[in-house]
Amino acid sequence: MIDANATLPSLLNLPTVQDHLLSGEQGSNREPHEHCQLKARNDYEAIQCWLREYQHKATTFRTYQKEAERFLLWSLFQRKKPLSSLDRDDLESYLQFLDDPKPREIWCAKKNGRGVKRGDPAWRPFTGSLSESAKTVALSSIDSLLNYLVDARYLSFNPLSLMRKRKRTIAIKEAQFALEERMLTLDEWHTMLDTLEQFPQESINQKNEKARLIFLVRILYFLGLRINELATHTWQAFRKIDNDWWFYVVGKGDKLARIPVNDELLRAVITYRMHLKKSPYPATNETAPLIASFRGRAITARQINKILKKLSTETAKRFAHQPDQAKKLEKFSAHWLRHLSASQQDRAGIQFKHIRANHRHENDETTRRYVHAIDRERHQDMQKLTMRILENESFNNNPAK
Repeated sequence: MIDANATLPSLLNLPTVQDHLLSGEQGSNREPHEHCQLKARNDYEAIQCWLREYQHKATTFRTYQKEAERFLLWSLFQRKKPLSSLDRDDLESYLQFLDDPKPREIWCAKKNGRGVKRGDPAWRPFTGSLSESAKTVALSSIDSLLNYLVDARYLSFNPLSLMRKRKRTIAIKEAQFALEERMLTLDEWHTMLDTLEQFPQESINQKNEKARLIFLVRILYFLGLRINELATHTWQAFRKIDNDWWFYVVGKGDKLARIPVNDELLRAVITYRMHLKKSPYPATNETAPLIASFRGRAITARQINKILKKLSTETAKRFAHQPDQAKKLEKFSAHWLRHLSASQQDRAGIQFKHIRANHRHENDETTRRYVHAIDRERHQDMQKLTMRILENESFNNNPAK
């Protein structure tokens, strides 16, 4: 049984839930059990069926697992309803909850409490209110879950689909605007590079750390990789075809693509490999991880971000007189370099179609979020507009007349 005094950590032991009213075995949105295509008696088991579909996609699996866990805990603890009984109004309440998870002492971790593991009494599923982009991810994940359960005839309908699509559209647009907050300006980027060059290298450990950090920044920048792609690929991803070097990557959706390796990145590869006492060029059968610990073991995406955090923290110190920029740099992560790569390719004059191919975007609209050449031209053109425009000025500003 789940009682009103249950704690969130205790609710994580969901397979042992005996209360059929909360387990979902008798959910009001359930299809008749004989119609269901899943071997799932309750909501927890149904969610596990959905998650298993993404076991081979590590990043997607972790995201879906986190969002499903939050959603299920909220349903049980806050609404006192099984997931399979939630309706449209419940989903509306969940959206409002994500804006401000309350009671905060129950739902939100204390400051510096991110490292607390599940099962610990201090563990909490949130750290605070979700940003618009994070809410978009949460909604997308829940929508995927509910659609799957409807298709499997576990649920009768998806209550999220009853909500006005305008809200989701607005959230997506706001997330696109929020993207600009994660774009480094040229001043910030150049300061970061200057900071990187001045990292100490007196001891052997410092030399190793600096060499790895320099290569880490360069490979993310030149290839625009997602952090999980970098963490899971090996040196054999570099291949020479008809005298040109390419990086072969298995990316989002398990899609295979190749990214051109320009000469500057190739020099960085050679430099780092020489530091590691490897041959200058990668071999086709070389399975060592690209970014490794100093013992040669692969490191995780989270560890890569921790390495980059040292650089962003030091860079932020150089903006002590500009607190907004310093605060911005404290949020820096590896994915910012993917954004920056697309933007800098645009500044370098690389064709739009090639930027899209390099970043493996599914549509033009995604690439346009990072490509700002047209925006700059439009902004410069707008400077022609003043409060008082004489006829001859208008003619001079518009030669087409």
